[in-house]
Amino acid sequence: MGAIEELVSSADDSDRIFVDIPIGLPNGPEGRLCDREARKRLRGRRAATVFPAPVRAALAADTYDDANRISREETGKGMTRQTFAILPRIREVDGLLRKSEKARHMVREVHPEICFWALAGGSPLSNRKKTDGGFHERLALLEGFRPSVGEEFARIRTGFRCWDVADDDILDAMAAAITASTDPAALRTLPEHPTMDSRGLPMEMVYVEDLSPHTGESDE
Repeated sequence: MGAIEELVSSADDSDRIFVDIPIGLPNGPEGRLCDREARKRLRGRRAATVFPAPVRAALAADTYDDANRISREETGKGMTRQTFAILPRIREVDGLLRKSEKARHMVREVHPEICFWALAGGSPLSNRKKTDGGFHERLALLEGFRPSVGEEFARIRTGFRCWDVADDDILDAMAAAITASTDPAALRTLPEHPTMDSRGLPMEMVYVEDLSPHTGESDE
């Protein structure tokens, strides 16, 4: 049993699990509308953080060369190394969602930079996340919604080696957690009306709209 399957198995039916993993995969060169919408919102250099989701056929590949070949055959473009690196996780999540109704009910896709963009009131952040400026910019933004974030970050940091989990990975997860913990009525998707892929999985990215700083709740 994979990590995501164990998490879903132990979760209550009312829980939400938001993951930075593509859910809903294209079959051809058209790609996903949610990826294009995300790049529009982030603009400039932040837009480059949205990697193209692989085509479904590439999930069968065991090597980068095979995945790259399949991608070129299906889309006319190769697969990035970054995308290939997470292909096992994409395959794991995809397999779980296709067989588990419980998982489909609670597991949804987010993109960290879209989460930060939304928490910042619909503005892309100024600094790259792996810079000191980017770290402090993101930490300060999250503390506006959850003042204990700094202490929680320090506690998590001591539990993992830096080469296993980077500082920005922890902040990304916190942004996703804040998004997942909000009032469901405040959740929105890119695009507004998601389409389904050939396996019936939504091609969307979830974010939160109009979240009030310091409360973690939406304005009424």
